[in-house]
Amino acid sequence: MSKTNKLAPKLVIYGTGFVGQTLTRLAVKKGWEIVAAFNRAGDKVGQDLGRLAGLQEDIGVPIQDCDKADYDAIEADVVLNATNDLLDQNMPVYERFLTRGINVLCHGGQLYNPRLSNRELSEKIDQLAQDNGVTITGSGIHDMSRYWSGMIAAGPCVEIDAVRHISYTEPLRQGTHFAPILGIDVSVDEYKSKVGPALSPYCKMMSFPVVTVLEYYGCKVTELNGHVEPVVWDEAVYCPYLKKEIAAGQSVGTRYIVEVQTEQGTTGHLVADQRVFRESDEEAMIWRVEGQPGVEVKVIREDSAIASASSLFNRIPDVLAAEPGLKTLVDLGPEKPSAFL
Repeated sequence: MSKTNKLAPKLVIYGTGFVGQTLTRLAVKKGWEIVAAFNRAGDKVGQDLGRLAGLQEDIGVPIQDCDKADYDAIEADVVLNATNDLLDQNMPVYERFLTRGINVLCHGGQLYNPRLSNRELSEKIDQLAQDNGVTITGSGIHDMSRYWSGMIAAGPCVEIDAVRHISYTEPLRQGTHFAPILGIDVSVDEYKSKVGPALSPYCKMMSFPVVTVLEYYGCKVTELNGHVEPVVWDEAVYCPYLKKEIAAGQSVGTRYIVEVQTEQGTTGHLVADQRVFRESDEEAMIWRVEGQPGVEVKVIREDSAIASASSLFNRIPDVLAAEPGLKTLVDLGPEKPSAFL
């Protein structure tokens, strides 16, 4: 289907993990119809989406095997893709729906500002969307909390010397499968030999908010450097998600550190912790703009598990209203709540 002004769109859920299930509950509560759901082969295939999402009743949408389904039979306005972050891995999903005239909203982090990841592939996606008269964009929890909060922070400034982004997140809220990926409850030696090398390539993607904000301010990035390190405390901490105490000296997660240089001399800095929280910790995104005047914006994420899906969900009206093509968060402007739609 092409563009529509409806505020009750027909949706497809692609990927029925935590985010996909949350999107399902949001859509059902809003009264927006889900016409199909897809997942990779496994025990979820064949289940009713409503039951899987914890609604305690069938909604008449059986989960289909994504590799065997008939996509030509779908009548939908938007697919909500909740699979992974990478453009190249998501490309088959984009092609399946864009070529059938269905708008795409993707939870993948690289689609927020995709040319920073792969300009050539971004241009291909843009052309594919335009050729079929539909829109594709990315969104999720970083939309407002990491990107737009930083873009609006410097509004009062007449001079900008540096931009600093500091964040603290508790990833296990969205699933304990993140523990080995982020080096939670491993020794420092194991972190350095296994976890660090695997995560280092993600420094570039973690830099995207800072790069996007600097470019939004009018800066041209000339150099980017980043590394990861384990977060280690000298005291034990209890992790309720793993239901165990992590000993002092063990890694409790990962810290990303990124430094950015620009042609204008303004520098960008990112320190982002993804780690186990202590009782006194809060999930926060902080932007500090050093200049004239100095400005600080702090976003507290009280329920990041829901916010990850709701941020994507709230972009549905923007995608339906946008011109065909690949759109970034900057193109769409700040997101709006869906509370009154």
